Amino acid sequence: MAKRSYTFRLLKAHVADPANALKEQHRLDEKPLTGNPENKRLFAGQAYNSPPGWISFFNAADRAQFDGLYGGQAAAILFVGIDLATEGTNPQHRWLAVCFGMGFQELRPEALESQFGLKVALNRLGRERIKSIDTRRPEDSTIQTRSQNSRIGEIFDFGVDTSSIILQAITGKSVDEAFGGTLTGNDGLKLSCEVDYNGIDDKGLTIINSFNDTAYRELFPWYGKITPIRDRLRIDQLNQNLVNRLQNGEIDGIHLAPPEIIDYQNVDRFKFSGSLRADTFDDLRLHDYLALFDEEHAVTLAHLKSDKVRVANDDGPFRDRWSVFKCLCAEVQFNDQLHILASDEWYVVKDDFVAIVNAAMVEIPLSTLQLPFYTAGEKEGDYNARAATAQAGMYLYDKRLVNFEGERGRVEFCDILTDGRQLVHVKRRSKSQTLSHLFLQGQVSAEAFLDHPPLRAQIREAMPEIVELIPADRPNPADYEIVYALLHEGNPTLPFFSKVALTSISKQLRRMNYGVSLLWVGLTPGNPV
Repeated sequence: MAKRSYTFRLLKAHVADPANALKEQHRLDEKPLTGNPENKRLFAGQAYNSPPGWISFFNAADRAQFDGLYGGQAAAILFVGIDLATEGTNPQHRWLAVCFGMGFQELRPEALESQFGLKVALNRLGRERIKSIDTRRPEDSTIQTRSQNSRIGEIFDFGVDTSSIILQAITGKSVDEAFGGTLTGNDGLKLSCEVDYNGIDDKGLTIINSFNDTAYRELFPWYGKITPIRDRLRIDQLNQNLVNRLQNGEIDGIHLAPPEIIDYQNVDRFKFSGSLRADTFDDLRLHDYLALFDEEHAVTLAHLKSDKVRVANDDGPFRDRWSVFKCLCAEVQFNDQLHILASDEWYVVKDDFVAIVNAAMVEIPLSTLQLPFYTAGEKEGDYNARAATAQAGMYLYDKRLVNFEGERGRVEFCDILTDGRQLVHVKRRSKSQTLSHLFLQGQVSAEAFLDHPPLRAQIREAMPEIVELIPADRPNPADYEIVYALLHEGNPTLPFFSKVALTSISKQLRRMNYGVSLLWVGLTPGNPV
């Protein structure tokens, strides 16, 4: 029997009738099977059947020549009922969907086990048999990365930081040839194996047992620390919990921030769609948005998803940029677990990982550096210039003064250099993605400062009076401290994903023998927000 690739999905345990796993408007018909087996149901048909879109290229008068020409895609799903051995008297019954053609598109995502294929793959691959991985940074739901190896290897051969990525999919070779050859796991499982209709029951049992296995915890202990939530019911519950908190004014752990990195030198005004023409703000603040509602007209999920954040620079016009929901950052305890909303996606975080990250944060000291208070709405560049002139021994370095193109792109040396050899990087506390960019900027700068003499030469040339602080030869990193100064307008706290990024980067900086510290810069006392 030749090997071929099969695609599997696992229905959730509560789905007793596999027909309920199909979309309401599915195009499949149930087909009879020889012998009418109780544990098998077959649905098949055309996933779509319509004229090809390219017909519109031709003149209307000529399109009639293509009458009767259709494009289509065959689809089928074989549901296989599997009885699993349990400690009780009655075995657990699960339905496995074997998908052919475009059949998987006819299944309701909320009826399927999320990350089913990923768990099967991790339990069956082994540490050193990985071929390809798809990852995503947890603070960013738009950038996904696929890394492939010319040979099978282990996760660290792909150069990823397992503490700061979410595994989306994995491909590799099974350690057990009888199970199969190449397999790819994400929400579904694609498996190259030898199996026929008569053997699908046994293969299905092996696959579901592989899903229930816990070998991955030892083989890949980093997996599952941060997990995106796919369950529609759970997402609905979290969204409702969030709305209830907003309606009740319980906004601890919830704030608004741009969902992408923006230049505050160019964006200096915000407003919300539906607000008065004169209602403009110098920053995104949750209480400014909630002030648009009252007891009679409470904020709803529909408002959050339809209302827009509008931005403008200088005297330019406002334009819609993001939905309010996409700008929401939330960390809430729900069902005794930490859940995080970032870039309009919900995540759940393992308790032990939360403890590890919080313990690592304790190891990062608060800086003893004294900087002036921050004024609400003040641009970062203006603040840096003011801070550098507020006391002696501080020197301003903005991107126009020192802008070095290194191996990893443009290097911004720092915002402020002090006589105490502190390299200060300043940023408004914002969304995790923006802060992670700041932390990485500090790391890239620190590496370039050690390894690139042209950067040191440019720094010395730009400001000759501080040449004794910047040696021409390779400096001793132990003489320098990387300071991350965060401007904030409330409680001095970091989003959880920012903690993950900072603790990872601070470890790398300390390995290079740099000092690392965190500095919170609050509002001027009495300054209105």
